[in-house]
Amino acid sequence: MSTNNPHEPARVEVATRELSTHELPQLPNDNPIHALVIGINNYQVDNYVNLSAAVADADAIEDFLVNRLKALPQNIISLRDAKGTRQGILDAFKALEMNTAGIVDPCIIIYYAGHGASSARPDGWENWATDRDRIEQLCPSDIGGEVDGQVVEGIPDRVICGLINSLAEERGNNITLILDCCHSAGINRHDGPARISRCIPNPPPLTTEANRLVDVISPRPFKSSPDTSAATRAIQMASGFGNKHDHSHVLLAACGRDQAAFENNEGSQGVFTEALLRFFSECEKLEEETYVSLMDHLNMPGCQTAHCLGAHSNLPLFNRRGNHSDTSYIPGKRDISPRGKVTFTLHAGEAQGIEYGEQFSIHESIPFEGGKPCQPSIGTMQIVSLGPTSSRLDFLPNGPTPEVPRVFYAHSLSWEQDPSTIYCKDRQLLDDIFPPNASGEVMKYAEYPTKAALILTVEGDQVLIDWNDPALNDYIPTRFACRIKRSDTERLRNTIRSWRHFNYHLHRQPRNSTNDVFPKVRMELHYLQSTSKDYFMTEYKPVGNNLLQGEPAFVPVSDVDDTDASLLGMTLYNDGPKAVYPYLFYFDPNDLTITPWVVPARSTALGRVDVPLGPQSKLTLGYGNGGTTPWEFVFVDDRPKDIGFFKLFLSSSPANFGCLVRRKTPFDQDARNRHAEEVDKEEREAVALGTALDNSIQRWGVKMATVIQIRK
Repeated sequence: MSTNNPHEPARVEVATRELSTHELPQLPNDNPIHALVIGINNYQVDNYVNLSAAVADADAIEDFLVNRLKALPQNIISLRDAKGTRQGILDAFKALEMNTAGIVDPCIIIYYAGHGASSARPDGWENWATDRDRIEQLCPSDIGGEVDGQVVEGIPDRVICGLINSLAEERGNNITLILDCCHSAGINRHDGPARISRCIPNPPPLTTEANRLVDVISPRPFKSSPDTSAATRAIQMASGFGNKHDHSHVLLAACGRDQAAFENNEGSQGVFTEALLRFFSECEKLEEETYVSLMDHLNMPGCQTAHCLGAHSNLPLFNRRGNHSDTSYIPGKRDISPRGKVTFTLHAGEAQGIEYGEQFSIHESIPFEGGKPCQPSIGTMQIVSLGPTSSRLDFLPNGPTPEVPRVFYAHSLSWEQDPSTIYCKDRQLLDDIFPPNASGEVMKYAEYPTKAALILTVEGDQVLIDWNDPALNDYIPTRFACRIKRSDTERLRNTIRSWRHFNYHLHRQPRNSTNDVFPKVRMELHYLQSTSKDYFMTEYKPVGNNLLQGEPAFVPVSDVDDTDASLLGMTLYNDGPKAVYPYLFYFDPNDLTITPWVVPARSTALGRVDVPLGPQSKLTLGYGNGGTTPWEFVFVDDRPKDIGFFKLFLSSSPANFGCLVRRKTPFDQDARNRHAEEVDKEEREAVALGTALDNSIQRWGVKMATVIQIRK
């Protein structure tokens, strides 16, 4: 599965790939920084309460950009109070695009501090599919006033989406959007009378023309050139400003869509901006932090939960050129009870495939793909209590008990889950790949190739790998698209591990449960048809029958140059009474990638994440406000059919499924994600241990759809 630019449909591709032999360099963020910084305290209409700290927040962010990130003052567009009108903000986006003309992939940072609001979806927006009938908006300083006899409206999320998409199309997607405002109006929570909420509860109603812009950016067709810098990026999370093609930017939001964003009790700073700047000031090496690690460390009050949304959220802060962080490192947290008891919680459990007794090396930070950990392992811990989506860690019996930071990251050392059978006539090769009593992995070897799930064949100094899976053999070639040198045991080990990871997560199911834990949740796949083209982008609607009828489902696929519909959209329905957190992945057996199509937002408190799929609701993917591009199946060779799997993980509460993701195939990247010496040292320390199961009322389940793609 691969994707292109922010407006090209993602493509499911099948191709033979050659192995590269170089490590992935971590490119520095040496591109110039351009920024738009908006802070509004004073609103022109008396009905709206003025703020105290939005201007000071904008000034502090601007100071951070100049003094810490070394942005040139002339590259920053500053709007304060009276300059932050609706037209002033729209014009600033145009100026930002003009100022970055001729610059390759500039770093663009957009910051807004002021009021936020939400309004009912206006008439005429019926084709703009939403999960609820509310539209979030930014509140310019002249909102509610009149210009040329017309009431000034807020700037809806749909317009913000279009502006950023357009900017990303022309200047690249190294864009960070930071919003310190409320996302909706229904809840206005105060911890005390001195705390001010950045929320307008009664904005002017939005009209049909709220997304029509005049004298801003001339309409133009989107480019069709692919984004070759990353293979798979058709992902997005929940609704709000970040849900409109969030692969074009990363959103850092002050709160959830049903929360208020507050100023501190002194009225000197916004709570979110204060926490951001505190993290920036205390962090010695920002280049080693990602947006995800920022959320892991951000200290926020319980009444306000910051959110992070974006396909690039595991990239280095403000650095689109860097590598993604390694998703196999799972976040954890050290807590101390009022009585002084220390507990270590891993944000993954049975739903993520964690096993009792599984051993993890503990780290202070996450390394980037293609690189080694920034610091050596702190120590080794094991799972002692397993829950549905979280687990408890503890030190090994009679082992060292080093100091563990409040936020840590765990990397699995032992693999005992579902040991599959491997055959190779050259048994010495298997012992070289997985040294007995040293690898920390349980291996099963077959006596005959017909009894094996994976077959290694040695031809000269090359090793060929075939799999034997009855569910796949009739649809795709059984041989992996690579040849590996026999002497390169590290690469062979990595390829087998990738296959085991793919195979294990594809086939596993909840224990002591069934797939009907969420019987009222269903998914439908449709071809899409364009309905209209607003100022920025074409809108789509699903047409025809649900393509996921039957298991497996047989889907006709047109060649890319045919006139038949080829764009695909998914709709998730929750017809039940309980909120659900959906995590949808596409498993591509051709390259062993696991690509997310929807993953809810990352937040500073897992229990407060916005619910993407509420009771009696739907979530659209590839159209409407669901936030993802359409996908498209593509045949890149002459085969008549192909196969892939949509697997939908469902949870009754927020969970971290990032450890499942495998964006890059092992066939075209260097396998040396970690130094072999360090891995071997950690694995030698691992000892297999077992413990008892932890009971929990939290629920999780899966829905699976096998898709057989038939060439028309």
